[in-house]
Amino acid sequence: MDREKKVGILLIVIGICIPLLTLPFLSGYSKDKGITNNLYLAGIAIKNDKPGNAESQPSGNIETTKSKFSYVLSKLIPKRIPFRFFLVITLILCYMGIVRIDRSRRKNEDRQDSQTEEHQ
Repeated sequence: MDREKKVGILLIVIGICIPLLTLPFLSGYSKDKGITNNLYLAGIAIKNDKPGNAESQPSGNIETTKSKFSYVLSKLIPKRIPFRFFLVITLILCYMGIVRIDRSRRKNEDRQDSQTEEHQ
């Protein structure tokens, strides 16, 4: 088997394994919801929402600069990584693997054509 073909198969296998390895950490999936809702709402939780802190915004005059900065920073850090990001990585790796396999097949056909021309 050609090295290029092995790399292509490896890329496809890695692409398929990435979402399968993230499934145990997935939250937000529900059987009752449709495919679209599950695709948009499922993800891996990075940080948990603390009750009471989700809506509490620092007031203007009394709060210090440090607490304002920590509030803004907490808004910038995402709460979850959407599962669809992992699916995009899967599609890209599978596409790259298919292209590698196709490229190796074309190289083999070109080699065979050149060998038959030499023998004639």
